Amino acid sequence: MDPRDKTFSVVVFPYLKTHDPVHLGSLEFRSTDDLNGLSENQAVSVTEVADMLYAMDNQQIKRATYAISDRIEFENMDIQSELGEMSDIQAAVRYLYANPRHEFNDLFLTPENTSIIVFTPNKVAGGLLRKSFNVVDLGESEDQKIDSIGFVDGYDGIFGLRHRFWVAPGSRVYGTTPRPVLNVSQDLAVDIQHSRAREEYRLLFKLLKDSHQGTDLRNRIFSAVRWFNRANSRHRDEAESFICLSVALETLIRVPHDRKKDRFVDAISLLLGRVPKLDDWAEQFYKARSNAVHEGHVGQVAFIPNSTSNKQTQGTKYQSLLAYGREIFQLCIGTILTGASLASRADLESKLISNSQRYESVCRELKSDTIPPEKRLKRLDSLARDIDRYRYVPDTGLDMVTMLGACRCAAKTVIDYCPEIDEELREALKALSDAPRTSDNLECLESLRVLADLLNATEQTKPNEIYGMSILVKATWDYLFFRYYWIKRKEGVE
Repeated sequence: MDPRDKTFSVVVFPYLKTHDPVHLGSLEFRSTDDLNGLSENQAVSVTEVADMLYAMDNQQIKRATYAISDRIEFENMDIQSELGEMSDIQAAVRYLYANPRHEFNDLFLTPENTSIIVFTPNKVAGGLLRKSFNVVDLGESEDQKIDSIGFVDGYDGIFGLRHRFWVAPGSRVYGTTPRPVLNVSQDLAVDIQHSRAREEYRLLFKLLKDSHQGTDLRNRIFSAVRWFNRANSRHRDEAESFICLSVALETLIRVPHDRKKDRFVDAISLLLGRVPKLDDWAEQFYKARSNAVHEGHVGQVAFIPNSTSNKQTQGTKYQSLLAYGREIFQLCIGTILTGASLASRADLESKLISNSQRYESVCRELKSDTIPPEKRLKRLDSLARDIDRYRYVPDTGLDMVTMLGACRCAAKTVIDYCPEIDEELREALKALSDAPRTSDNLECLESLRVLADLLNATEQTKPNEIYGMSILVKATWDYLFFRYYWIKRKEGVE
């Protein structure tokens, strides 16, 4: 491998296969026997990584699923922030394959079988590849050629986006359980396609793709899904599973701290309706969760459907509380995602924000030193579109000084970071940006008028970078033109 071309990482689902490429977030996942379109070094890395994947003993994985990502460095890395999208991808795939089977209280695949492994090409210290104490060395791989200073061309890795490791060609990578599941019918592309028949899966993968939308909702949903997945791990005992699933539900439905049990029961019923005995399950589940948290053991783990005063039926036990909990979590997440989708289609979030607030946001964000200029201008696009869209809605909070200040900030940002604009437009922007502040703001209004006229005259020739500024200026002029002419008439009378 050319040491100069290590600008990528290989992302692998070792125990999942796919017959067709499938897009998850910004990554395209393909079968490890599909190397079409890869650079020579990427193809070498995918082949080397695929050769390291083992199910158990000497049984090598025949086909896995991989994607090529931008290079990921693991040293001093904040996994939550730097692997955020990848963590969401892993969470979504784990959730897809959890698919609880109520009849048997089990899952199609546990999280251990749907983990992501990331391999980043790197020089690896030979000492990291092999143990030197209390082992019987059965032979060194011929592929692992350690150089004169003790390094070998290999890979930095992270298993399940949690556990660091180091490998080189000839190494073997096993899972975290003795016998991983290699399901015959499993096919990632097919399974994701079929999952779209269920609304909660379709909306979850849509949320994964639309990473720029609904940040608060996205964070809450994927945080809840990660806790749900933790509850399904084979490494958890029963008490831990109850705690993880309760955290998943409480994160999802945002249970407040006061009277938590009552709020938990009410929230479940509100989301799913007054289903008979649903309150009974919620009460019993929450009691088991409290036992696990405060006493270290769950106590009663089975649901008692006949919680009556009749002593002969009071102790009747049925399915596991966890089995119901998994299905109820999926129904709740489907309800919340459907509601969020309806609210998004109605543009409810935007309707609840006033234009006076948007003008304040424009000033605040364009003045921020922590946001890169290109992101400031991108954010301005959406704010300006909404200002223009809702400019006919009555808003008693609008303030001319703030509105003009927002336009001045937009003009200055475009001057500083958009060198491609023509000289006439640059002069008009500079006139607005530098207009003196007076008691009646007439000079600033005059500069705004000139700029708005110029932008209207050059509608078809404006570069994309000034789209937001253009919309903002024209919408603001529509708001203030009457004020401008009123001041002009007033000055003429005096």
